[in-house]
Amino acid sequence: MPYSIPIAALLAVLLITLSLNVSRLRLRYRVSFGDAGHPALTAAIRAHGNSLEQSLLFILLLYFVDTATSLGATWVIGLGGVFIVLRVAYCTALFRRRLRVRQISHGLSMLVLLVTTLTLLAEGLKA
Repeated sequence: MPYSIPIAALLAVLLITLSLNVSRLRLRYRVSFGDAGHPALTAAIRAHGNSLEQSLLFILLLYFVDTATSLGATWVIGLGGVFIVLRVAYCTALFRRRLRVRQISHGLSMLVLLVTTLTLLAEGLKA
């Protein structure tokens, strides 16, 4: 079994949780579209949207690193674990309005995506 599968499942749990939070706030504020100017709903929508955008690309790249390279479990689990921690940190910082933590966790998430991409590129050039 590819090691990226549990990473994908954990990211799915995060995304489901974030989506349910948006739904909860939409019910609370009786808003079916947009955020109607509610800062908590705006933050929930952005946390879900940003995490979805980043997670989809990451899990696809990680799956290819997992199945198309010989890097092994440590590399895949390491990249996946760091990415999950960074996404949780980003969402937590967004909800708590900690701009600097949010910026750092986003930047580091991009770095993990870049490392994953460059890993694939390097492996592809070897072939």
